[in-house]
Amino acid sequence: MRIGRLHNTDITLLLCTLAATVVGILMVYSATQSSIGSTLSFNDEVVKQAIYGAIGFVLMLVVLRMDYRFLESFTLPFYFGTLALLGLVMLLGVNNFGSQRWLQLGFIPLQPSELAKLSLIVMLAKVLSDHEKELHKVKWFVLAGILTLIPAAIVFKQPDLGTAIMLSAIFLGMTVGARIPARFFVVSGILAVPVIYAFWTWLIHDYQRKRLLIFLNPESDLLGAGYNIVQARITIGSGGWFGQGYLGGSQSQLDFLPVQYSDFIFSVVAEQFGLVGSVALMALLFIVVWRCLIVASRAPNTFGTLIAVGVATWIGVQIFINIGMNIGLMPVTGIPLPFISYGGSSLMSILLGLGLVQSVAAQSSTVVFGGNQWSPGWTRAGRTTLRPR
Repeated sequence: MRIGRLHNTDITLLLCTLAATVVGILMVYSATQSSIGSTLSFNDEVVKQAIYGAIGFVLMLVVLRMDYRFLESFTLPFYFGTLALLGLVMLLGVNNFGSQRWLQLGFIPLQPSELAKLSLIVMLAKVLSDHEKELHKVKWFVLAGILTLIPAAIVFKQPDLGTAIMLSAIFLGMTVGARIPARFFVVSGILAVPVIYAFWTWLIHDYQRKRLLIFLNPESDLLGAGYNIVQARITIGSGGWFGQGYLGGSQSQLDFLPVQYSDFIFSVVAEQFGLVGSVALMALLFIVVWRCLIVASRAPNTFGTLIAVGVATWIGVQIFINIGMNIGLMPVTGIPLPFISYGGSSLMSILLGLGLVQSVAAQSSTVVFGGNQWSPGWTRAGRTTLRPR
């Protein structure tokens, strides 16, 4: 009798996660240097990003060693605890650039809206998996929508439109992954038209409305709302095929490109490494998303499948939106590029999410028993069962 280790990891996913995190630290370093100064040195941003990455990897390894099914008993405390943190931000949060999104916890400023993405994934995975045989009933689709709307509404009030959009995208990806009947999405799309009109007309701020539309014609306000988009285009175009080299590039090193270590860090990658380097980075990030979907397809239960689908949606949609706004094909919504953009809460939350995906992968390991291959399965009571592959 030979029994394989259940605590295996998806090595490809782990290595790509490590590589993307290291690339992010290196790019934050490059994006925060300036050729105007006399010397290049480490600064607060790159040191903090390295520390965030180290903490995130430790947390990922801790979560990886846990059985992700353990979370099923703590789904509600996790979800409501995150809502409490979001509410606390509205009362005691630090206000930066007109947005109140952070809680100052000593060295680390916590952004609960990033943690809300992970808690929503776990919550939706629990609800949809518990009722997978009843998902033809509209009440479970509505319940999933309400569970998404609550944190999205709080986040929107901070205001953080980008994260509210991301929470909605996670809901959409997970309900599709749960095989919710298509008619629910068709009806929801029809009903959403007047809701979107009311949202656009009465709820959204004027500056948000202008920022969402300016990408269509950034030249109409070159020194205002369109400045970032135009500079990002110039930065990307100046990279050519192979770029101007690491720590090079007139746009980024001379500080023409705004928020270059955060929202527009992809433009810095394109300027320094060109089209070839940009495609290589996108391929690396795509592999992370692809491996999450592979884990989802091999998960031992629906709860694990939906967690992996949720994390894949989270990372994939953020990549799509961030790169889209860098090249001028999508509105600038302040959504960071996973692993690459500066930000501790974003990086650590993503690494936590990937720790859960790795836990799902570990529990999906093959067991060889008596010459036959078996996969571990679990009953609702938590007892191990074996089923033939």
